[in-house]
Amino acid sequence: MAIETDEMIEKLLNDPKFISALANKIYDKLKDEVVIKKLEENSSAIKSLQETIKSLEETVKQQGEAIKSLQETVKKQGEILKEHGEAIKSLQDAIKQQGEILKEHGEAIKSLQEAVKQQGEAIKSLQEAVKEQGEAIRENSKLMSKLATEIGSFTSRAGKGLERTIMMVYKEALELHGINPNNVKHGSIVDTLGVIDKGRIFEVDFYETDDYVYVFEVKNFADEGALEQILIRKKLVPQLFNKPVKLFLIANYVERKIKEELEKEGVTIITSIVVE
Repeated sequence: MAIETDEMIEKLLNDPKFISALANKIYDKLKDEVVIKKLEENSSAIKSLQETIKSLEETVKQQGEAIKSLQETVKKQGEILKEHGEAIKSLQDAIKQQGEILKEHGEAIKSLQEAVKQQGEAIKSLQEAVKEQGEAIRENSKLMSKLATEIGSFTSRAGKGLERTIMMVYKEALELHGINPNNVKHGSIVDTLGVIDKGRIFEVDFYETDDYVYVFEVKNFADEGALEQILIRKKLVPQLFNKPVKLFLIANYVERKIKEELEKEGVTIITSIVVE
């Protein structure tokens, strides 16, 4: 029995068809196992690839959103750049206009410099004229000092003739204010309203027009007394005449502080010498 089996096996091994069929069977089985294995490997790779693709799709989606956001940002920046371009153009136009204005200012400054130069020459000429007038004034002061000496120490309102003399000395100065000394009259007014002292009589040099009452205080030397008399007349005369008053102090000499106080009160000062 064993010998028959061995012979059968040897016979089969020596049969090329059997060997070929057996090899085909083994090959098919191995082939199926390799294919299955490959399919399993491929399935695993495909699954991994699918996950990778899914991940890539998510990445692409995110990148798409980022690109869209970037495009919107770029669009906004483009609009901003456009606005900046318009602003820069506007600024360039403004700079151009300023340049033209500066050019005009330069020409104006040049013209002004010429005018200043001319004024400088005019001032120089005026200074020379003032110098000459100063010399004339000094001569006049000498004459007035001589006159003051001749008049003496006239410090009150005593002597109508001397007051008239002083007024005539300053005739030209009064005429510059539109006043003719010949129209000034001496008189008395009574405080009937009690503005200062009811019933009191005050002597006044004045003349009256339709619009004003012109009141004059004439002194050789104007001091505190002259200030007091003028302030009294400033209060009294407008009430009695029912008109505004224009006050004048005419004096050879006046103290500076008196002059400044009277000027504050609107009094016109006509004098030769201001005493410190």
